Amino acid sequence: MKRYTALILTSTAVLLVSLVVAGGCGGGKSTPKASQSANQSTSATKVTVQQVSTNPSNYDGQEIATEGDYAVGYCSACFLLKDGVSSLRVEVTDLAPMPPESKLNSRMEVTGKIYIAQGSPNLVANKIVYK
Repeated sequence: MKRYTALILTSTAVLLVSLVVAGGCGGGKSTPKASQSANQSTSATKVTVQQVSTNPSNYDGQEIATEGDYAVGYCSACFLLKDGVSSLRVEVTDLAPMPPESKLNSRMEVTGKIYIAQGSPNLVANKIVYK
């Protein structure tokens, strides 16, 4: 019986790891290195979270700045930025690390580049400013 329980637990762990990998924490894109981000233009288009989530293809590949509330840590390298009912997945980088848990529900402005993965917009952050 112990052998079967261990097998079930191992199978469950493998399934969970597979789901996380397939789910794309990171979306299959590499995050920019500090040297790449430092060379990027600082002129980001100011948009709302709702604008990006409603029409993600309009912003694909663009540098944007948006504002919202730190809603939840989504995984170890990303979090959800929420503004009303709209939300945006934000990937952290060396230049814009994961906000501490103490900042949950805090207002912030995030600047970075949008890319689309599986039809959903993702923002690779290069700057986070707490309001």
